[in-house]
Parts: sequence; structure tokens; C-alpha cells
Amino acid sequence: MTRTPRARTARLERIIEYRRRLTEQAQQRLAEESRAASAAEEALDRLKRSRRELADDLEQLASTPVDPAVLETGELYQRWLAQQASEHARTLELAREREEAAREALLSQQREQRKLEKVQERWQAESSREARRQESLLLDEFALSRYCQSRQQEGASQ
Repeated sequence: MTRTPRARTARLERIIEYRRRLTEQAQQRLAEESRAASAAEEALDRLKRSRRELADDLEQLASTPVDPAVLETGELYQRWLAQQASEHARTLELAREREEAAREALLSQQREQRKLEKVQERWQAESSREARRQESLLLDEFALSRYCQSRQQEGASQ
């Protein structure tokens, strides 16, 4: 290899390594966003479960003689839970959007890394072919030189 291809290859190696780090960071971000989405989903599920339990309890209380203030408090709590569930649903939606964006970023980084690795493979193949060609030329030159020497020695001996 000449100096320029070596420098080019070294530079490409640094770029590929940089892309690998970016890909790893994108993987970490996706993992974080996935955990956040899972946590938001679990929180929403807990709220929904609480709403169902409260609705069941209020239904049972409605058929028995109960202080109206208790039913009113239960209904207020039920509305608050519904509001909280709505907010958590929006949080979950945003978390899923961030997760999808992180997934797209990871795929993009992986595609870029693969492109550069293919360029590197192509350059290495070209370099290898050029080295074989140079070696072949050198061997041909040696063979021609020896042939000329042997012809000269034959001519001198006759």
C-alpha cells in the first residue's frame, strides 16, 4: 500500500469506529426510551385497574344505604382517576413516539455503519488486487531479467 491509501484506510477506520460509538449510543437511547414506555404503560394499567376497582366498589355501595357524601367523594375520586388515566395515556403516547424515534435513529445509524463497512471492504479488496498486480508485475520483471541474463550468457558462451 502506498501512503495515501494507508492514510485513507486509517481515516475510514476512525470514521467507522465513530459510527460504532454512535450506534451504541442509539442502542442505549432506544433501551432507555423502551423502559420509559414500559413504565408509562404499567402506570396507566395500575390507574385503569384502580378505576375498575373503584367503579365496582361504588356500584356495590349504590345498592346499599350509604351516606351521599361517601358516594359523592367516590365519584370525585373516580373523575380524578379518569383525568389521571387520560394524562398517563398521553404520557404513554409520547413515550411510544420517543421510542419509535429512537428506533428510527438506531436503524439509520446501523445503515450508515454498514455503508462505511462496505466501502472499507471494497477499498481493502481494491488494495489487495493492486498488491497482487504489483507483485505479478515484479515477478514478471524478475523473470524477464533472468531470461535476458540467460540469453546473454548463452550468447557469450557460443
